[in-house]
Amino acid sequence: MRGHQFILLAASVALGIIWVYIIQNWIFLNLFAGLLVGPGLNLNDYLQTGSSPAFTVLWAGCFSALLIWIAQTLSGKPRSSKETRQMQPMWWIAAVILTIFGWLCLAWFTVFVWSVTGTSPAAGMNSYPVPAGGWIVLMGFVVLDVMLLFWVPTLLASPRTYRLVVPGAVTLLGSR
Repeated sequence: MRGHQFILLAASVALGIIWVYIIQNWIFLNLFAGLLVGPGLNLNDYLQTGSSPAFTVLWAGCFSALLIWIAQTLSGKPRSSKETRQMQPMWWIAAVILTIFGWLCLAWFTVFVWSVTGTSPAAGMNSYPVPAGGWIVLMGFVVLDVMLLFWVPTLLASPRTYRLVVPGAVTLLGSR
């Protein structure tokens, strides 16, 4: 990996942290509040104990997958383009697993954790009442987060031999 790739990788990870911890919550509070608020739901409480922990766990999962990807591609010594292309299904499997993992994190912190612990997120509720439109928005943000936290860093940090593996890398960055 080249020096400028390390800088781009560090910048994309830093921007991912800012996105998850600051910008995304601002977007939820100011742009999608109407879709996320169900009957009796305090959006600030939900963001602190529901969606923010879910997206934090997703960030940790994406960062772990990124580190595994970088370790695999830096230690790999493919002898042919066929060997390089064999990593493409691995990348897609990682991206799909991260997306499903993010959706499960949302379900856990929005619904299931309250049933398991026997506590109530709000008076008279056994889970956060996020309406269907809110679930769609949250699930869409999981996909967006996987793109920002996994796809972009792997796009920027994959060594030259593995550039063909990451979707869009050749189109966006060129073949050399």
